[in-house]
Amino acid sequence: MKKEFSKNTTEVFAKTIFHYVPELLKYIDEISEPRKRHDYSMRYLIMSEMLMFLSEGKSQRFTETAFENTKYLENMSKIIQEKVESIPDAEIYTNVFSRIEKEEIEKLQYKINYQMIRNKTYEDSKILGKYNLVLDATRFQKAHYEISKEWLKETKEGKTTWYLSMLELKLVANNMAISIMNEMIKNEDKKKENETEEEIKNKSIEELKQDCELNASKRMLPRFRRTYPRLPVRIIGDSLYPSIGLIELCEKENIEYIFVLKDKRIPTLLSEFLTLVSMSEGNREIIETKEKIVLTLWENNIDYKGKKVNVIRQIIKNKKTEQYGKWMWITNREITRKNLYKIIYCARVRDYIENQGFREQKITSGIELEHIYSKDVKAIKVIYTIIQITHLIMQIIEHSDICGEFNKKYGSVKVFRRKFYAHLTETNINIELIQIKIQIRFDKSLMIY
Repeated sequence: MKKEFSKNTTEVFAKTIFHYVPELLKYIDEISEPRKRHDYSMRYLIMSEMLMFLSEGKSQRFTETAFENTKYLENMSKIIQEKVESIPDAEIYTNVFSRIEKEEIEKLQYKINYQMIRNKTYEDSKILGKYNLVLDATRFQKAHYEISKEWLKETKEGKTTWYLSMLELKLVANNMAISIMNEMIKNEDKKKENETEEEIKNKSIEELKQDCELNASKRMLPRFRRTYPRLPVRIIGDSLYPSIGLIELCEKENIEYIFVLKDKRIPTLLSEFLTLVSMSEGNREIIETKEKIVLTLWENNIDYKGKKVNVIRQIIKNKKTEQYGKWMWITNREITRKNLYKIIYCARVRDYIENQGFREQKITSGIELEHIYSKDVKAIKVIYTIIQITHLIMQIIEHSDICGEFNKKYGSVKVFRRKFYAHLTETNINIELIQIKIQIRFDKSLMIY
């Protein structure tokens, strides 16, 4: 039987949710209710927030005006399977979200991710038997004035910006970057052990960023392992992460790692590596094509403060431009000729978190992660997580065949979202069509190594 693709983007969204997470409404209902009495259910508030983001809304006020006197309530009632007769005031969202405990919204994200993993949705993206998780931080919600003491600040050229920062752990699979877990970076994360306020003030922006992300990662990785005790993963991070503390933590939590290593980051390690690979028995391989020459060097079991680590260095010469590119990585995975290029491929998937992850959420998708959606930090955590769940559904639509060839049909995510708003407010969705089971396949073309 030929697969029929819906032309209604709201139907595509609902079908994607209930195909991959059929118990989503049940998961939302399981969030501990902070209210004694309420006119709007938790499933309505969270699902309407998702629909608001998909409709290019940038504040809770959007739902009061953009959805009024449209088919929105009728369609929403079908999606959440309960009758909704009116649109709530914007203040209700902040009031409820600020009272939801952080652990409750994290459980919702976990249940969605666990179901996707258990159903082997990402199984084909494993490399050398492990899922690739990229560790990186992003700024969101920027302001030109201090909103509260919990906000971070940065001064450049006499101008001060206040912002929030979240450390993200994203699974790279099927050309997507899926938020698995996140950890808010705090002002106290700037401090390293017994540093004074004066020492912190004298740090460079890069040093502050490094300390913030390392301290937040030391909180998040044990929490990740408690949540996913047997999930086979490797953590991939940039040059901020190769520290003895984080290496020891990865080993303790049974997590494989690959970190970018810059020449000046650990000079003693670099010196020993270069000495070893220069010897006659050193590990090296040269590959030459019409466009480039690639020299790859590697060594195992190099001592770093009592720990044995493995290092790869790759130098690429572009024959046309005569320019050189140089990369180096540190890992606890033993390097062999057989797995060398798979490890390098894994190291390079770090770019996905910038392109498919943060860049989409800030620029190309229209979600505008840096917009101020709330001033309450507890509410922000809930809203941020709902954005990540919404982005997961949007990525599935974009990178699967749920609506045919996405790029040919829509051209961009922004076009899809513009159509989504029109369909949500102007047409009646067919709930029977949403409930028909179909196979959904992903494009695996980029997963080549």
